[in-house]
Amino acid sequence: MSSVAPLPLFVRLLRACGAASIVLGLSLGASACRTSTQASTAPQPQPPQYYPQQPYGQPPYYGQPQQPQPQPNQPQPQPVAQRPLLPPLVGVAAQQQEVRSILAELINVLSPQNQALVRGIPLTFDPTIEVNAFAGCDEQGTPFLAATTGILEAVDAIAQTKATDELFGTQTYEAYCNAVLPQLVRSDKARAALPAGIIPANLGPDLRRWSRAREIFDDVIAFTFGHELAHHYLGHTGCAKGQAMGSGPDPARLGRLLSVVPIFNQAGEAASDSAGCVNALDAGRARRPQYEWSDTGGVLLLDYFARIERAGGGGGPLSLLNPVQFLRSHPNPLARIPIVQTVARTWRSQHPG
Repeated sequence: MSSVAPLPLFVRLLRACGAASIVLGLSLGASACRTSTQASTAPQPQPPQYYPQQPYGQPPYYGQPQQPQPQPNQPQPQPVAQRPLLPPLVGVAAQQQEVRSILAELINVLSPQNQALVRGIPLTFDPTIEVNAFAGCDEQGTPFLAATTGILEAVDAIAQTKATDELFGTQTYEAYCNAVLPQLVRSDKARAALPAGIIPANLGPDLRRWSRAREIFDDVIAFTFGHELAHHYLGHTGCAKGQAMGSGPDPARLGRLLSVVPIFNQAGEAASDSAGCVNALDAGRARRPQYEWSDTGGVLLLDYFARIERAGGGGGPLSLLNPVQFLRSHPNPLARIPIVQTVARTWRSQHPG
């Protein structure tokens, strides 16, 4: 391929728009019980902490937590492993910095040979709303990685809804997909961001939900950029040779640099899925005792694109041979999910514990 032809992971998804990187992760409010110094006083468990009620999309309040009033028919949170609560990422700058931090962790666990090919690689953020992340080469033959605002919005929506469903047994991911994905395949002006009202108002402020959402966000981003890094160190772009890295292309030039990968590069996409999954698992294990990344992020992302395909009229076994137009340059998501899961099972058998 030409040195200026980037390899899009999401293939410009019909300009599908994306979701603000709501980086919030889980920690089941591990509120420890305090024991009084007086033997006559029994240990008193602390109640879960909540943010004050506020409209979705507003920054959480960091003042004195409040106990919510009991509400009829409110779903009860499901038990999850105790971990420290993670603070939410508020604002685009914080979200982008989270992606940069994840990218650094991914590079740090690569083999010395692959590190030499990609260390210092610039990451450019494109403010467009299409859902996309890709690896490419600029006009000078310098490698770069790129992510759009749209992909951050999409991952945010996945993370927020999945976290809510895990904790409260709701169906907000289904509601989000049904409301938003058909619009993504119909209009290049549609956004993948999570609409107001999908998350019930009484559940939105829960600290555990925000924390779990951040963990899920990070899981998905780890797979996404593990995949994109692999395009470079596996030689698919042809421009990552360990040379001095530049600062990355101007976002305004990304449209000229981006091109659709022809169908004969699907083998390269599958190889990047496998290598990216291993990279995310290696980096996840290295994070202990923090939240450990897994293949969950890859499965969630590929499920998201499988749902986009169904919304566009594809999906099902026949779509393995005839996917919708905007996914034809990548292996069908239905085929990619079992590949990622098989790679993860093999990795775990080789890295027990």
